[in-house]
Amino acid sequence: MTNVIWLKGGACSGNTMSFLNAEQPSVIELVTDFGLHMLYHPSIGMEIGEQVNEVLEDALSGRVHLDIFVFEGTVIQGSNGTGNMNIFAGRPMQEWVRDMAGIADYVVAIGDCAAWGGIIAVPPNPTESTGVQYHKAERGGFLGKDFISRGGLPVINIPGCPAHPDWMT
Repeated sequence: MTNVIWLKGGACSGNTMSFLNAEQPSVIELVTDFGLHMLYHPSIGMEIGEQVNEVLEDALSGRVHLDIFVFEGTVIQGSNGTGNMNIFAGRPMQEWVRDMAGIADYVVAIGDCAAWGGIIAVPPNPTESTGVQYHKAERGGFLGKDFISRGGLPVINIPGCPAHPDWMT
């Protein structure tokens, strides 16, 4: 069983829906044939409210192993680096990204916004948006240029706006 948490940052919604259109393999095949266990997904997850916090805290505490952390959308650092322009489950999303990336075996950035910041990161960039490991063409986005996951890889970037569904699967 491969445990996955998928979070959605700022300015993106297309990748979540694109994922559901995958055919080779389909999302259903990922779950039934390949053992993918979606601990949380913003569109297909059954958890709401406090249940989301429980899933996330189970992963952070180590009660549930996190194999893959998937992030789509920009990492919003505004205002003034606080991340308070994007709150999720009671905390700035950037804190969830940092924490989940720190415990996951692999980190995947889905779409242009997560991969390099996308159009949202173009100046004047009032939300202080950036990609997970790239800011535009330069390494050193939110997690920094030297980030390596527990599985030994940098962030795995799957670009596109939205990313092709079969690339995701």
